[in-house]
Amino acid sequence: MADAAEKPTLPSAVPPSGEATALLPAGEVPSIAPLARALAAPAAAPAPELPPLAAGTAVDAMRDEEIARTRLFIRMGWLLSLFGISTVFVIDAPRALAITFVTGVVLGMIVSFGFDRTFADPRNYTPRKLLILAAICIINGHLAVLLYGAYSAAPILIVIGIHFVARTEAERIARGIFASAVACYAVIAAAIASGAIADPGVFASDRPIGPGVFAVGALFVLATFWLAYYTARQFRAASLAAIDDLQRATRLASQRAAMMDELLGDLERALRAGPGRHSDQVVGEFQLGAVLGRGAMGEVYDARHAVTGAPAAVKLLRSGLAGDPAQRVRFARELAAGRAIDSPHVVRILGGSAEPAGAPPYLAMERLHGHTLAEQLRREPRLPAAALRALVRQIGAAIDAAAAAGVVHRDVKPTNLFRCDDGTPAGTWKILDFGIARIAAEPAPDERGVIGTPHYMAPEQALGRPADTRADLHALGAIAYRCATGRHPYDAADPAALLYAIVHRMPVRPGALAELPSDFDRLCAIALAKAPDERFASGAALARALDAALDGALDPATRARADALIRRRPWEALR
Repeated sequence: MADAAEKPTLPSAVPPSGEATALLPAGEVPSIAPLARALAAPAAAPAPELPPLAAGTAVDAMRDEEIARTRLFIRMGWLLSLFGISTVFVIDAPRALAITFVTGVVLGMIVSFGFDRTFADPRNYTPRKLLILAAICIINGHLAVLLYGAYSAAPILIVIGIHFVARTEAERIARGIFASAVACYAVIAAAIASGAIADPGVFASDRPIGPGVFAVGALFVLATFWLAYYTARQFRAASLAAIDDLQRATRLASQRAAMMDELLGDLERALRAGPGRHSDQVVGEFQLGAVLGRGAMGEVYDARHAVTGAPAAVKLLRSGLAGDPAQRVRFARELAAGRAIDSPHVVRILGGSAEPAGAPPYLAMERLHGHTLAEQLRREPRLPAAALRALVRQIGAAIDAAAAAGVVHRDVKPTNLFRCDDGTPAGTWKILDFGIARIAAEPAPDERGVIGTPHYMAPEQALGRPADTRADLHALGAIAYRCATGRHPYDAADPAALLYAIVHRMPVRPGALAELPSDFDRLCAIALAKAPDERFASGAALARALDAALDGALDPATRARADALIRRRPWEALR
């Protein structure tokens, strides 16, 4: 740890106010524990097959809107078609033209019905299908022009169709349909104006009209075609810009909220420092100094070995808890878990006892110089790629070492990850605080409720179910998401909603929050998978996949695995 002048941060259970470490007893937080039981049933059912489409970018959002708008346009077209067919029986139209019109409209309704059913799955919405649908509309629209009159209100139908199609993301199709509509109408108008054919429309004027008047009327109609096309493209551009601005503002707000969580934690720890009731006392082999932090279970003191003078950090169980057998068992478990793991990336235990004579239970740890990940994220909401690679590689190795020792941390989060300033470019990352760890060799502890920190816990923890190493790997995946995007994977107004989201929803696609390779989205889909079996099997595997994902070079098998997960459970839309 740092000297006092260096504003030390301790390997202690001192959670920030916005990131509560939880062994949340069922009777203490009624909104969470009952929820865990209520969530268990729906979580057991398989997720429905859903399209892999989520409004992650402005273009994605516009595409979602376009698909919904297309299906609405199709259904409105059915009503107009039925109305048009009904008018044939009451107007005096040429028989051949009326039959052609009705035939075209009926065929158009049949084809569009198939498209409406097909577009229910957004993956089936393609530019080619849109082109076919638009071409049918243009043809039937000009049949209506011939039936009702080239200079009647019939061209309004084509104006509406152009305005609809021109908002598509497929700009070439929009231009092609616009040009086709202009060409078709121009041919009809030119034929009528030149006298090559008489206007067959039922609303055609009986008055003699010169070619100049016809030309002016045709130009007016064509001008409305152009206006419909131009305004639609402008509306699309304005909508894209507005959505993009909103997403940038949302990303900034999310990053600031995450930073505020870390800042509040730092402030709380600073306020807790100072002299303590055990300062200047000797506990075990250690002389205690000032209190450097206070947590739910105890206090952490600056300390030195009474004989050698070697620096240490000593954690004492609170006096009010020292008489509770369950709390002493938990304290002993933390001591045993720390001693069981042999890794340079886990805080080293120097000594301790859950049953010391005449003193509270204590745990002595190595003194570290540096800062927690939470403090670093407060200064910079996102980590550079190189720093993220080092973090995940080292913490992944620590999780693997813990797994080899039969230890599950169950509370991997930024405040429990410490970067030691040891002179290396990336520093050395260590996991702190095994206060709620589970040791496989010991009997299962009698714990009720939800254990962990909500923002980083795995779905099985949110459900109050037993957790293994894959829960720690899920937490590391959530931390990678947080470090890459500047935002927690899940945010909610209350703990119940947050736990529900962890169990049943996916976060926003990472690439919608920051400039990241699409392979990073795939990495997070696996790392944050709801079922433990669907996640990475080890910290080393997660670290290797992260390196490849940041380079945009995931192997085909991992990509296919991730894409299958995304199809089953798509990313949430960015709000």
